[in-house]
Amino acid sequence: MKSAASPVHWSRDIFAKGYRMRWSSAVWFALFSWVSVAQTVQAQESNPPQRVPTSVGIYDVKSPDEIHKFSSRDIRKLVQMEGKRPQGANTVPHPVLVYCFDERFFWYTGGKYQNTEIKYRLHTPKTIRFGRKYPLIVHLHGTGEAGSNNTTSLVHLHSALPVMIGPERQDFFMLVVQCPSETPGWSFRPAKDGTLDVLMAAIEHVVAENSIDKRRIAVTGISSGGWGTWELIMKYPAMFSGAVPIACGAPSQQQRMASLKTTPVWAFANRGEIDSGKVNAESVHAAIRVINRSGGSMAFTVPNHGRNARKPAMEGYFRWMLAQKRGSWFAPPPGIFVYNSPYSLPLVPVMYVLPFAIIVFFAWERICELFSIMYQSVQKWDSRF
Repeated sequence: MKSAASPVHWSRDIFAKGYRMRWSSAVWFALFSWVSVAQTVQAQESNPPQRVPTSVGIYDVKSPDEIHKFSSRDIRKLVQMEGKRPQGANTVPHPVLVYCFDERFFWYTGGKYQNTEIKYRLHTPKTIRFGRKYPLIVHLHGTGEAGSNNTTSLVHLHSALPVMIGPERQDFFMLVVQCPSETPGWSFRPAKDGTLDVLMAAIEHVVAENSIDKRRIAVTGISSGGWGTWELIMKYPAMFSGAVPIACGAPSQQQRMASLKTTPVWAFANRGEIDSGKVNAESVHAAIRVINRSGGSMAFTVPNHGRNARKPAMEGYFRWMLAQKRGSWFAPPPGIFVYNSPYSLPLVPVMYVLPFAIIVFFAWERICELFSIMYQSVQKWDSRF
């Protein structure tokens, strides 16, 4: 007469019978986790954005709540139409773009601007969830957008609208501070309390007042703002997760450039700006050699389609900045346009679920043995009572 099998042998026969059982278990585990994450994301977006029910459409916006109801087609039509008109000095941004930003202020207590009310614009996520941290992008305008209206500094951001609103939006903060008219540019002035000092005070204020991930703070700027971007990341190399200087050259301080080992840099300049001499391309290539040889990462993109060629690419490099995270292995390197969120639903199983599935695959027998021992222990405790 055969003796009854012990719980250990019984569990091995059922759960660890062979190679196919482990493979199927790992696949089913990954599939179940992916479906669970998909249901969670769908639950968060229970009300899909709808088109604004007005006769004029995208040009008839009466409140900030309406900007999230546009379809992707409406937003891209607006971007295309705004790209055809000049966007230089004294240009008024579209109301949709203005509604994307809240007008705020803080008190600066420095020397030159002591006890001064500094106004700024802040784009915020549509819904801020408790306990979650969001990335921050700092945008520096050009010299022609300086002033005191706190609005002109937004004129070059129309091409980033698909990232800010609509069905394709990503949740992040964006800070825009306007230079005063008497100091129109973000310069390399070594004097205390310059425009960059005020900007750093604004960044620290916004980070302290909002749910911002300090490992995901990126900076970008156009023309004078591009030079300010260089100065900012060289002065605070361990603060920013990425930088995109646009329509400018590069500084010649090689020692300071070599400190950008942990800050990826992606520079942009149009062919027309290089041919006219406004942008020194050789200085940018010299910066690439210094940064890459020191262990950093930098790329330089030169579109060949006129002065406004960088604007269609703005959505791509904005998504690239949002994908940057200091110390992350999944952040794309400079030079690779990101048209979808790298942390979107299809990549969630690869980044988080698949490693657990691999562990289950290789340790399946040990896991089953552990459960069988636990089951046997529970049976022994039950027999005592």
